[in-house]
Parts: sequence; C-alpha cells; structure tokens
Amino acid sequence: MRAEIQARLIAQLPEIGGRCYQLHEVSSSTPKPYLVLLQRKEEQEEPWRGLVRHYEVRCYSGMTSFHEVDALMAKVKQALDGQRLTEGGASFTCRYEGTHRSDEVDMTLSALSRSARFSVQIKPSGGTDAAIAADLWVEALAKWTSLQLPSEWKVYRNTWPVDYSAPSILWRMTDVEMQDQGSVLCQLKKKMTGHVLGRTLAEQHSKAAEMVSKLIGAKKIMLDEANKRYVTIVAPALHTPKDEMIEGQLTLTLSRMVDRRSQDEPTAVLIGGVKPNAIIE
Repeated sequence: MRAEIQARLIAQLPEIGGRCYQLHEVSSSTPKPYLVLLQRKEEQEEPWRGLVRHYEVRCYSGMTSFHEVDALMAKVKQALDGQRLTEGGASFTCRYEGTHRSDEVDMTLSALSRSARFSVQIKPSGGTDAAIAADLWVEALAKWTSLQLPSEWKVYRNTWPVDYSAPSILWRMTDVEMQDQGSVLCQLKKKMTGHVLGRTLAEQHSKAAEMVSKLIGAKKIMLDEANKRYVTIVAPALHTPKDEMIEGQLTLTLSRMVDRRSQDEPTAVLIGGVKPNAIIE
C-alpha cells in the first residue's frame, strides 16, 4: 500500500518533482518542496470498520513561508481522500483523518513542515474480511434503499468493505428485541443504523436527510415479496455524529409480529427461544 500511495502523490503533485520519500531518505540538502510518507500503527476498530492502518504524510517546504506548506497539504488531501487505489489487483480506499501535528520548524532539515494522517482498511492476516451472518431484514432494508438512490450510489451490508467508495450507504443491525404478545405471538424488533458517505459534505448531509424523509413516508418495506410480507418502519431519525463511518447518521427500528412455534427458518439463529425470521401475517 505504501508504494501505491507514494505513486499517487507523485502523480498528483507535479510541484514536488517526484520527491516523495521515506523518512531515512531525506536530509538538509534535499531539494524542496518534498513529501515524506510514514506508516503508522494498525488497530482493530469497530466490527463494521475492521482492521485499519494509519499513514502520515509530511509536507516540507523551504524556510520562507507556511503558505507553501498550506498549498501542499490541500493538494495531498485532494490526492488521497476517498481515492481507491490498487495493490496487486485488489483495491483499497484512503480516508483523510485530519492533521497529525501542528506547524513545525525543522532546523535539522532546514524546512517548514506539517503532517496529515490518512487511514486505510486492510484485510486481517487470514486474508479475508470478517464475516458477519446475513440477516433477511438488513437485506430487505438494503434492497429498499437501493431503489431510492441514483445508480451511482452503492449500498453495503453489515461492514465497510476494504474498497468502499463514495457515494454509498451502509446498513447494519445494532440490536434485537422480543416482546411477548401472548402465548403464541411476540413482536420482533430490530434496530438498524445507517452510515451515509457522500462525495462532499453537502451531498452527505442532504442525502441523509432525504433518506429519513423517505423512510418516514414509506412506513413499511417488503420482506418477502412472494408472500407479500412486510416489516414496519418505526422512529426513523437523523443524527450528526463526529465520524459517519463509525457512528452513522441514520437510526430506525424494523418491527413485525412473529409466531414462536414456526419452523420455517431452520437455519436462523435462535434469540430468546424464537427464530427471529419466522414470520406470520
């Protein structure tokens, strides 16, 4: 990944003249401006984000003004943020995580500098993304969402893929609740969180608000088209989290009456003694 990020920076910033280095390659005599690319720590984040590797890009200019550093930083962000790069036939996406350090005057290198941090999702050591069991209700919500969006939007289920792209929406299930409604029936509720990722903040905010409006208007979505079975949409809401990839802007509950005696879903996971996907009219 380091080589692909380095190549992207060199291609997108002609003013550095190919000068994108590793830390040990620079000295006070290195022509400026230039960039230094460093790999930082890897950490396991929330299950739907997975294993993340951090990179730092340091921008260096001569000892004249930080205006040149400002310009380099802006172009570095533009070159990498949200960009899908390819490594050995597989794609990955870079995400801007903000500035890493404040302005610095590096007397050793005779340079002014500032750093930006980027993150990249990576596959675990086993070589595959973490598997999360498919849920019929998540799938139904994802299919309904796809019908509400322009064709360039992608809809993901359960986890962000390594090569996610914008614009896109991720739906994941956060909670399951059973409420008894007599000796035979119970009400199954599944709480969902939606993450909206736009190409711009304006697009992101407007699409999140639009989706809440459409969910309120829909009232229910199709679960089983062949048998005309639906789930009810309850309390769709819009939030403004600090990080849309981790927290998500949309929340709602899907609800349906189920028959605790049903054996229609032999492969379903039992929750509280009830097969959650066993449904009745």
